[in-house]
Amino acid sequence: MVYVRRLNRERFKLYILFLLVITSFIQVGILWYYQNQRVPTNFLWDFFNKNKYGTTYNIGYFFKPYRIVVTEGYENPHWVIDEGHRYYSSLWDEARGYISNLLTKKGITHQGEFNREYWGEVVLKKSFVFEFKTNISTELLAAFLNVNPDSDFKPGGIYKMAILPSENINRNITIYVYNGSSVNKYIMPFEQKGLHINDYDNIINELYEEDGDGYNIVKEFVSNYVYDYLSPDALIVAKGNSYREFKSLVCNVPDKIKNTYTSEELDDMAKIILGEDHDEYMKNIDVYNVIVFQNLSNMYRIYRDGLLEYRYLYVIDNNDKGSESEALNKALNFIKSREELISPGVDIYLSGITRNQNYYTFTFDYKFGDRPIALEDYKINNKDGKNLNHAITIDVNSKRVLNCYWLLKDFEKGNEKLNLNVKFEYMFDDVFAANEGLDRNEFSIRDINIVYEVKYSTQSQVLKPVWCIENMEGKKYIVKMRERLEQGG
Repeated sequence: MVYVRRLNRERFKLYILFLLVITSFIQVGILWYYQNQRVPTNFLWDFFNKNKYGTTYNIGYFFKPYRIVVTEGYENPHWVIDEGHRYYSSLWDEARGYISNLLTKKGITHQGEFNREYWGEVVLKKSFVFEFKTNISTELLAAFLNVNPDSDFKPGGIYKMAILPSENINRNITIYVYNGSSVNKYIMPFEQKGLHINDYDNIINELYEEDGDGYNIVKEFVSNYVYDYLSPDALIVAKGNSYREFKSLVCNVPDKIKNTYTSEELDDMAKIILGEDHDEYMKNIDVYNVIVFQNLSNMYRIYRDGLLEYRYLYVIDNNDKGSESEALNKALNFIKSREELISPGVDIYLSGITRNQNYYTFTFDYKFGDRPIALEDYKINNKDGKNLNHAITIDVNSKRVLNCYWLLKDFEKGNEKLNLNVKFEYMFDDVFAANEGLDRNEFSIRDINIVYEVKYSTQSQVLKPVWCIENMEGKKYIVKMRERLEQGG
């Protein structure tokens, strides 16, 4: 009997001890959440659901070229293969495989290095060129492709890459990597299960038959160019018909933003923006008609033109910069977890990387129907008066997003058909006519695109294609295209 009482007392003590341990664990969690300005009851919710809301997407999904340019060589057409084209996926799958080989030094039989001017010679040859809008570092390439790179990948990144299927006399594949300052050449065998010389030839033959828009490149017409002022592979139209047909584009503020006024509508919007944490935030519409969601460490402001602004309000640890791939993963998670905000038909591409002292800045832009959407000095309607040049701008470190500006717009094809002049000579004249004081001797061209420009508006906009000329410093010049108003005009 005494033994039973002693056993019951020991068991009671064990229960008390177990309860104290659990209580201590909860208190530590509560303290941690208070220090991070979170609602403490959410700690237990996260503990029991820790796998439910984890990042499950593959960041390699975001790794894709801005465009692919195909040509049979000098004075032959250059065709743009956009993401919607039937050959885009097969060509990009091939290129991804060869990039993995380059990073891991698999099968390379020869390599060499040239100065940056040699890129102008590469693009005059029969080639398949994969272009990014910014130099993708070795670290990001490895993260995107999930490989362990060799530390001696000499280019240090890829800005553009050319596959030349028939340059090598031994019927190996030749790859050129341009990082913006030098060109590296590699020769390796064709992948056994991939495309071979005849497959590349067949793609070119079918592009001739498609009756698609062809382009020239600057290098074909300006042989004595100065590289600091003119990019040799900038696509231009110098031959053939001066006019091509385009369609207008209709741009709207999302209905979710236009129609959010009541408490119930605010809650619905909060669930989209904040997800599972929406109950932690105060929700209101301020005196400027801006939707505001805020707690002690985070603030979201949604303006009536569709701009989403986010700010992290708590103290930032300058030691949290971390690696580029860690930071990019946080930025992509921020976007991906709110993909319901992205208009159907819109593709997002990485357009810029800035490596700051304690954080990174990543910029992303939109394409709709394979046509870029441009912002140039888009003014935010607040007291800061900040101008935006990209659809999404995110400041981020390895731990969290610090600031974000994200312009949310819905797009759909318009009904208006437009005949626009695409000749390079007229564009060149018009950029100076539209920008008084622009010095012809100092003007540079890194890239030329036909885009739709979005300007500040809380109403519907009908957008017409315009020229977008980027100089070597990244500044954009938006120029109206000449329009033929009636047949034969």
